[in-house]
Amino acid sequence: MNFSKKTFLACTVQFALLGSVLSAPASIDVDADLMRGIDDTAKSLDSNVGQKDAKASAADARELIDTFARVEAHYAQKPETADAVGFAHHTQELAAQALKDIETQDFDAAGDTVAKLTRSCKNCHEVYKKD
Repeated sequence: MNFSKKTFLACTVQFALLGSVLSAPASIDVDADLMRGIDDTAKSLDSNVGQKDAKASAADARELIDTFARVEAHYAQKPETADAVGFAHHTQELAAQALKDIETQDFDAAGDTVAKLTRSCKNCHEVYKKD
């Protein structure tokens, strides 16, 4: 098959665009079901860290990192929710720190980080949770 330079460049641009779309966090509906799921995962993380279960703790932390990246992307599209973007970003960073602590088997530090993560969730809910 003989490709021209123009065809090659067009294909390269299309693949680059596709890659940026695929690497962007997927949009999600931030609703009560999602928040309950986050709460369940955070509780599981806390329990698994307390039991020093590295595999389960790491899986929970990775799930929270991914979910909070998606929550941050969701709120970034809404100009009136700048604080929520900050809360989601901060909580994602805490989940990443917990994962680092877990990977180094420092479960005391991971427990402290999970406590901060839980407080970050509560702080956001004080501002945004509707009764």
